[in-house]
Amino acid sequence: MSNGFVLFSSSHLAAIGLILAASLLLPIAVRSLAPSRARLIGLLLALLLVSQELVQLVLLFQRDGLTAQMLPLHLCALAVWLTAWVLITDSPRVFEVVYFWALGGTTQALVTPDLGQGFPSAEFVLFFLGHGLVIIGVTYALIVYRLRPVPASLIRVPLLTLGVAGLALGVNTVLGTNFMYLMEKPAGTSLLDWFGPWPWYWLALIAILALTILVLYAPFFIADRLRAWRQQRSG
Repeated sequence: MSNGFVLFSSSHLAAIGLILAASLLLPIAVRSLAPSRARLIGLLLALLLVSQELVQLVLLFQRDGLTAQMLPLHLCALAVWLTAWVLITDSPRVFEVVYFWALGGTTQALVTPDLGQGFPSAEFVLFFLGHGLVIIGVTYALIVYRLRPVPASLIRVPLLTLGVAGLALGVNTVLGTNFMYLMEKPAGTSLLDWFGPWPWYWLALIAILALTILVLYAPFFIADRLRAWRQQRSG
C-alpha cells in the first residue's frame, strides 16, 4: 500500500539519486567499455521509453476511458517520444529540442513532481521511470552519440516551444485541459508557486525558458570560444 506523495521524502530523493547516477554512469561506461554496443543500447533505451509511455496510456485508458489527457501535449510527454526518436535516428535537430526540454523542464518535474501517490504505487514508479529515462536518453545521446546544440538552437528551440505552448493553450481552451500548466498551477508544490496567480505566471514561464536555454547552452559556447582561441594561438 502506498501513501500520498511527500516532497523530498526518502523515496523521492532515492529516485532522483538513481536517475542522476544512471544518467552519468551508463553513457560513460558504454563510451569507455562497450562502444561497439552503443547503438544497441541506445535502441533498448528507446524501446524502454516507448514501452513505459504505452503502459501509462493503457492504465489511463483503463481508469478514465478515452480522454483528452492522453494527448502528448505536456513537454515531458513530447520529450519521451522525441528522445526515443533521437536514440533511434541520431537526429541533431531533434536532439537540440530534447536537450533543452529534458535538462530544463524534465529535471524540474523530477524535483517537484505533480503526483498524488508515493512509492510503491504504479503512478510513482511510472512517473520516475518515464522522466528518468528521458534524462538518461539525453545524456546518452550527448556523451555516446556526441550530439550537441548549436547557435541556431537558441532561436529554433524557443520558437518551437512557444508554438507548442500556443497549440496546448488552444486545446486547453476547447477541451478544458491543463496541458503545460497554462490554465492553472500544479496541485502540489512547484516552481510556479513563486510567480503569482494565473495568467501572470506565464511571464515567469517565458523568462525561465529564456534563462534555462542560455544557461544550458553556456558550456558549449565556452568550449567553442576556447577551441577558437587555441586554434588562433597555434596558427
